[in-house]
Amino acid sequence: MKRRTVLAGILPLLQSGQWLDRLLLVNQGEVIEKRLLGITDEGTTEIAVLDSDGPTVSNEHEELLGQAPGEITTETANSLRETYDDLRFHTTVSHHGTSLNIFGRTGTIEYQTSRALYSGMAVGDHMSFQTSLLERDTIISLSCITSERESLQRRCPVGVEDPTAER
Repeated sequence: MKRRTVLAGILPLLQSGQWLDRLLLVNQGEVIEKRLLGITDEGTTEIAVLDSDGPTVSNEHEELLGQAPGEITTETANSLRETYDDLRFHTTVSHHGTSLNIFGRTGTIEYQTSRALYSGMAVGDHMSFQTSLLERDTIISLSCITSERESLQRRCPVGVEDPTAER
């Protein structure tokens, strides 16, 4: 049997493993950091960072973001868009090792997400979530979110009304 024939048979199996990872398996982890970034032609500005030490907000946006830089309303996002061409909502997750997640991700990974999902999670929350089929480092939905790892399930009420709300 030619090597090309063998590779042609194995390649689809390897690719289907990646699709299985995204389609069937739920990622689980703890939110350890949230970052709100503003993008312009000149570069990227870190507008707010939330981690276990608390929130840090850039001086020029302290008044707008107030005491809740982790919950960005539509109005706040629109106001920020007057200054920035694009807003990016990033969440860093420390993955839980689970026996169900054979092809799952491990370690600490930074994901991009929507404004609604970013606002719906807090540093220290444990969550079950799904990533995009096309952009593996983008969280597209939450299945469960809880303050304690022991309470985390594959599915539970999340409280985010529209996870696809504008980015």
